[in-house]
Amino acid sequence: MRASTNRLSGCAAILLCVFAAPGSTNAQSAPSVQLIQQLESQFGLTDRQVRGALGALLVYVRERLPKKDFDDFSQRIPNAAQIMQDVKLQGIVTKPLDTIDDYEASLASLGIGQPLASQFAPAVVKHLGDAGYYRERDILARALN
Repeated sequence: MRASTNRLSGCAAILLCVFAAPGSTNAQSAPSVQLIQQLESQFGLTDRQVRGALGALLVYVRERLPKKDFDDFSQRIPNAAQIMQDVKLQGIVTKPLDTIDDYEASLASLGIGQPLASQFAPAVVKHLGDAGYYRERDILARALN
């Protein structure tokens, strides 16, 4: 369990691969740290809560996008399959996340309830746009609608 927690902690921050600069080999880039810190500060969450919520968001996006779109999208995310597996092993995601309500309900296992749960994904979308990752922002926004 500790190994999967460490992988989740190391990977979920790079949820949309937007957090690693193109051509960079450093998966834990400054933008990923900024996103984690911003969400922690904005919502008063722990590092584990933020990373778990980002991992669950990745699972939700996989279930919302057409397979080809998600496959293209996930190729830009280091360890995407492992991130999704880890949130399942940790009990964060215990069933398909077919609706935004399912995603938000999955956050309860992290101690994130309403109204906070409904604010998390839009905050990630906003951060992506603010950081200049427009393509990723648009893909995520499309999956959320």
